[in-house]
Amino acid sequence: MISKLLSVLVTMSSLALQSYSFAQTQLPHKRGCTIYMSTNPSETPREGSLADATKKLGSVPYGETSRKYRRTVFRHKDWVAHRSSSSRIIDNLQSIFFSGVVRQLRPQVSAVTIVAAIVSAWNYAATNHALPIDIDLKVLSLPTLPFTLSSPALGLLLVFRTNAAYFRWMSSRDSWSRIIIHCKNLVRMTSVFSSDAEAVQQFSNIVWLYCRSVMNKLSSPDEDEKIYIEEVRRVLDGSPITEKVISSTDRVTFAWKEMSVQLHSLPTKDPKALIETDKSIIVLGECTSICEKIYSSPVPLVYTRHTARYLSVWSLLLPCALYSSFSAVGEEWVVIPASAVIAFFLFGVDELAMQLEEPFSILPMQVFCDDIYESNKLLVDNEDVSAVKQ
Repeated sequence: MISKLLSVLVTMSSLALQSYSFAQTQLPHKRGCTIYMSTNPSETPREGSLADATKKLGSVPYGETSRKYRRTVFRHKDWVAHRSSSSRIIDNLQSIFFSGVVRQLRPQVSAVTIVAAIVSAWNYAATNHALPIDIDLKVLSLPTLPFTLSSPALGLLLVFRTNAAYFRWMSSRDSWSRIIIHCKNLVRMTSVFSSDAEAVQQFSNIVWLYCRSVMNKLSSPDEDEKIYIEEVRRVLDGSPITEKVISSTDRVTFAWKEMSVQLHSLPTKDPKALIETDKSIIVLGECTSICEKIYSSPVPLVYTRHTARYLSVWSLLLPCALYSSFSAVGEEWVVIPASAVIAFFLFGVDELAMQLEEPFSILPMQVFCDDIYESNKLLVDNEDVSAVKQ
């Protein structure tokens, strides 16, 4: 048995070292495509994706660094590749140790694996009197019944947490969908009822400024602040409100008010059209309020902490229960890999919920804002849509 234990420990250690070295060193060119869910070197990863970033950087980004590469926007060819990837069992298994989620789980899975190794070594010494001194060691084992009874409660905690995190992501995406359509609707309406093309053009820039300010408020200052200032100065191009909005303590509210001011200053023969159009500004405020609520209020911390404690205690005690089951069939060495695999999947569910809980750093908000800018330019009959992307 001791040889089997050593073999398992060596194998798992080598896999962990391989995963770590893969994240820190340059990718071998001949194996670079395995992380793209394919072994076909001719396939091109989706632009801006984690696979594309890995190919460009030469190593796999993970943790907070990887979030900006998870802002997925699918096109037709992406859906085709996505539908075919689920059947690639070998590729999926090959890429498991290069997954960003797996790297995030290394501390948790390593702790459970170490406990499993200690339990196995202790029990081997206890049952085979392997110690050089005469000490009567007790076997570390637990009945499986408590784990069988408690696993449904653990499953419910993880499911509710995952569902809550996904609901937050979906609510954020729905809110941004409404922001996009109502920003376009504002420019569409004003371009129809107002004959002042220049004023409508300026108004469309303020509409873009609003959604871009919302993005800035929901983004990391380290990542977005400099880009925001550059884009605002480029798009507004000498407008008297440029520096005012940049220096404002609440850029979203400033842009929201400026939209109303410029809307009601547009020349029109039908005042009722202004009132109807103003309803879209109200909706924009409601959508932004939903996004700010999600951004500032996590899933109640008492729930998150209780789930984490429950999962940690349950997983760390699991090797003792597995030992009693596997020892009955004479395969005590299986305790170590079995504990690691179970910990990986259970902690993985919790990690997915953690990744989705704050959705804005993985939503492609820059793409949303660029789409609004380009659509608004078309709505005011201006074909120059390259200002933001220069």
